[in-house]
Amino acid sequence: MPSFISNSSDRLPKPAVKRAFGLGLLAAVLLLAVVELRLRQIGFQPTVQDSKELWAAQRGKAALLGKRALVLVGDSRMQLGMDLDVLAAETGLMPVQLAIDGSEFLPVLADLARDPAITGKLLVSGDVWKLTANRPRDRAEEWVEFYHRKYKDLVSAKLETLLKSQVQQQLALYGGGIPPLELFKRLTTPGKVRPLYLKTDANRERDADYELVEQPGFYINRVLRSLGQPINMAGIDTQQKFEQAVGDKLRQSAAVQLSADQFAYTNDLARQIKNKGSNLAFINFPSTALVRTIEEYRFPREAGWDVFAGHSPALAFNCWDYPEFDFALPDGAHLDQRDKAEFTRRLVVKLKALGFFS
Repeated sequence: MPSFISNSSDRLPKPAVKRAFGLGLLAAVLLLAVVELRLRQIGFQPTVQDSKELWAAQRGKAALLGKRALVLVGDSRMQLGMDLDVLAAETGLMPVQLAIDGSEFLPVLADLARDPAITGKLLVSGDVWKLTANRPRDRAEEWVEFYHRKYKDLVSAKLETLLKSQVQQQLALYGGGIPPLELFKRLTTPGKVRPLYLKTDANRERDADYELVEQPGFYINRVLRSLGQPINMAGIDTQQKFEQAVGDKLRQSAAVQLSADQFAYTNDLARQIKNKGSNLAFINFPSTALVRTIEEYRFPREAGWDVFAGHSPALAFNCWDYPEFDFALPDGAHLDQRDKAEFTRRLVVKLKALGFFS
């Protein structure tokens, strides 16, 4: 008569199944290791995905550090241009990178002005037109809201961000967020698919290696983005013709005249920050070539930056005034990673001379 009482040992994996599982796991690990090594062999590096969670982690750090913090606010020029190790060594403060690539920065500055825990020093960068009020809503506001509503008080969110960023910082395969099809192309056609020219660290410091981009196409695209107007590139086969086309487009529009009233909101934020015992400086980063031409035409200095600097309660520092900041910018707007440390040193020297860190 058959028994209906089962033996629990029957459900346990048999030795052969265990071996197969172990071999499969080992094969998967070896395959991932081979892919990782191959990616690095053809030039790919680990990089952390810059996300609102990563930004929120740094935002919380700025509050915890208090007066020991040196908070960086702005856009891609600030994120690509500052070497955090150099800043720490030269100032004795703890740099916190809160700049957001391709974004407004006034929402971040307003958030820092409201927070009584933010008592450190602030360096702020951005195009002069971004210093005016009533800017359109963008990612900066979303990230600030995320920090306060969904991140600030959650231990699990902080732990997840820390673990994720540390893993991404170690693995080129994971950190790059490469889709499977793109990954296959990169593994099988090295030389045709270039490694990413941007690398982000867990502290949101970012490096740009412009030796990895294709020129002059990369520079041309940056100029067109700064211009904000399409150009018919048919028949434009020399630098002279391109410059002429950009000049023609510029002359179709009038220069913008900014008034002191348009900077009132930014100046009010600066006063709030200074009233907390903090200090802040607005930095106009270098630009070159046609990007500089466009900026100077659209927003003439005497009707833009000089108006702002003349009414700002904070230090307003313009790199255009000093020859030591004449770095060769590969795209006309951003520093290459090889120049970042030296630029940071020179900026700290100037700010110290002006009493910013005293």
